[in-house]
Amino acid sequence: MHRRGFTLLELLVAGVMASVVLGGVTMSLSQLGLSKSISRQRLDAFSRCDTALRTIRRDVISVLRRDDLFDTRLRIINDSSNYEGRLVDRDELLLFNSSLRANKEIDFNGEGLEYETQFRIDDDGYDIVMWKRRDPILDDNPDGGGIATPLAKGIVSLQLEAYDGEVWMPQWDSDELGIPHAIRITIAAIGSVDGDEVNPPFIELRTVVPLDRVMPPADLFEEIEEVEDEEETGQDGELGLGSDDAGNAPAGMGGSPAGGGSGGDNSGSGSKGGDTFIFTDPDGNRHEIPLP
Repeated sequence: MHRRGFTLLELLVAGVMASVVLGGVTMSLSQLGLSKSISRQRLDAFSRCDTALRTIRRDVISVLRRDDLFDTRLRIINDSSNYEGRLVDRDELLLFNSSLRANKEIDFNGEGLEYETQFRIDDDGYDIVMWKRRDPILDDNPDGGGIATPLAKGIVSLQLEAYDGEVWMPQWDSDELGIPHAIRITIAAIGSVDGDEVNPPFIELRTVVPLDRVMPPADLFEEIEEVEDEEETGQDGELGLGSDDAGNAPAGMGGSPAGGGSGGDNSGSGSKGGDTFIFTDPDGNRHEIPLP
């Protein structure tokens, strides 16, 4: 009985086939691990974007809407920066809003329901962080004070746009333009902030927050035309400034020497009664000035 073994050619073919199978398994496992890492990073970036977007949306939708400019503020500062060779937006948002959550987690801390709230992105060289600052006092310095806390890491871009009814504007100030019709918020985040990934996933989310429109206040320096009463009207039908016997208007009233004419600066009107001059300012206040 003769025993027949494997030839050298058969051994070589078997070795090549085993190498191909092992290489395919190794490549599949490597691709599976890479896909899992990318999915995890994309989910992480999406979670960061969603957290920041929801927070900004909640604060924007609760912005204070009042006629008094001291208690109403919504300002967008347009800015940009470079990240990994890409131009990204780094806008800042400042607003006065109401919130039921206090800065400090204690039973009573003396805070009210109205806050100064500000959002900005800061890159300190190690991490890219979106910061949120809240101040429970609406003061004359809305850009400072309060407590600043990190909102989310990995936020590389924040774009804010205000809608005035016709176009989206990259910059806005409620002191001049009032409250806009809507705010469009665009946030971009990466899934890795450790610097290990060469091309980390880049996720971008966008939302639009509608607001109740509040028109800008009237110009305080605009001239207001008033209709005077008959008792403040001269005999010739024009507003009189109470000229004296020489036909000159009282000093300091801006009148013309012809008498019976309106003031040169249109700041008020007056009438002569007895030995006093009655002057009415644009606010309706009457002042009695004795004649010389």
